[in-house]
Amino acid sequence: MRAKEFKIGLIALAAGLTLYFGFSYLKGRDFMNKETSYYVVYDNVDGLTKSNPVIINGLTVGKVRNIQLRQDFNNQVVVELAINSEIILGDSTIAELSNADLLGSKAIVLKIGPIDRPLAANDTLRALMDRGLAEYLDNVQPITDNLNVTIRRINEILLGLQGSGEKITSTISELEITLKGINELLNENKEGFALVIHSTNEVLTNVNNKIKDLDPIFKKAEDVLDSLSNLDLSGTLVEVQDLMKALKSTISAINQGQGTMGQLIVNDSLYNNLNQLLFDLDKLTLHFNQYPKDFLKPLGRKSKKMKGLESLNN
Repeated sequence: MRAKEFKIGLIALAAGLTLYFGFSYLKGRDFMNKETSYYVVYDNVDGLTKSNPVIINGLTVGKVRNIQLRQDFNNQVVVELAINSEIILGDSTIAELSNADLLGSKAIVLKIGPIDRPLAANDTLRALMDRGLAEYLDNVQPITDNLNVTIRRINEILLGLQGSGEKITSTISELEITLKGINELLNENKEGFALVIHSTNEVLTNVNNKIKDLDPIFKKAEDVLDSLSNLDLSGTLVEVQDLMKALKSTISAINQGQGTMGQLIVNDSLYNNLNQLLFDLDKLTLHFNQYPKDFLKPLGRKSKKMKGLESLNN
């Protein structure tokens, strides 16, 4: 009898321990792995519950162990996180409350920055709220407003087109009649159009042949341009510059009265002397013409001119 009671008591104890550890596990406690507790303070947990996962880069590393409303801290919510003790967190780690899926399940996503100063157990992490779908709706709102405006304008255009169907039908009918007339005109003048097209082709052929005849001329022009490009233009320009410098120097020397040309241009005495010389020669010629014997016979003087000179004067 006592053995049965002992077995029943042992089974009840095992069942109690199983229920205790089971509920503890469901609440976020994992007795198989060592965990470290951290805290995060939010203004609003937005439906976060115990046992929601704590995720790093898509990998679950812990769970939400406890959630407590602190009215003494302006009704802020303190969330206790149970994270695998092998995970090292720094003071720059951010605990972002976000949606785990499209159904709205919540999760804590840890964004680990540089671990310059590791956190100890029971330290507080930085909190961040992910607006999730609400943020996308805010971004989509201007697009929906513009879409509504566009639809309203389309409706106004459609209302304005009411009663225009008959006009459009009439216009299409007139267009069909016009196209039929054009087709008839083309059929009636098919031979003339063919002749025009043939003449145009002949003209284009002649033009093409003329262009081919011009190819040798273009070739020669290219050869001339190539020969010009091969000339030593720089050396020629240098020689021209030297010639211009020499000419400029010569003109400057003439203007300064250097040399015979300079004296003739600058000094008028040479001009006066030449003028006087020509005047004296003219007088001498007249005297020789009138009195030739003064030169031919110095001892006797007669006014009779020489026959040769008279013939010259005549």
